[in-house]
Amino acid sequence: MKSPLHRCAVVACGLLSASCDRLGEREAITESREISTHAAKPNIDIPSATRFFDDAKNEPEQQRPDFRSLLTWTVPDGWSENTTPDPMGMRLLDLRFGPNKEGECYISLMPGSAGGLEANVNRWRMQMGQPAYTPDELAKLPKKPFFNREATFVAFDGDFKGFGADTAKTGYRMLGLIHSTEQATIFVKLTGPKALVEQNNAAFDTFCQSIKPNLPKE
Repeated sequence: MKSPLHRCAVVACGLLSASCDRLGEREAITESREISTHAAKPNIDIPSATRFFDDAKNEPEQQRPDFRSLLTWTVPDGWSENTTPDPMGMRLLDLRFGPNKEGECYISLMPGSAGGLEANVNRWRMQMGQPAYTPDELAKLPKKPFFNREATFVAFDGDFKGFGADTAKTGYRMLGLIHSTEQATIFVKLTGPKALVEQNNAAFDTFCQSIKPNLPKE
């Protein structure tokens, strides 16, 4: 008995042969229609690449602005930049620290209010398996100096489940700063095992204070 795969191959070859045999046949055109006066006139002189949009592939891509160049910072001792590209493209700077680089700290810059303080803080709370803050709790969050102004500071413990993670990492702590203006919102977020984060509290503060606008040189 021949296998199903063999039978499929035979059928496929038969169809291919039939198609090839008909290439030499001629079929007369017996019907035609008038083109409406309202229809767009066909462009008969354009190349096939334009007709099938293949020439769009050759157009140069619009270059994205380099937001990293808008800021300057100092990386703390023992911290290093992550070499794996951010799949979401949201991180201007992505740092790692700890014996196994299990701690991470990054900067994000978003246009405008980026959804507002409440939405962003409670999104972080959800990542740590914590309930959302009430408006009163949000209003009582401490402030820290940042960019010669003030930024909202958060610190909470829990089981951290980052974006796209299947399971949560237990015993974690998160630190974060959110500074918002009409033009843009800057996020500085640090996560890691609680003991490791406690060891790097001062480094986090020093790093945040080092972040400045990269003013053009005169």
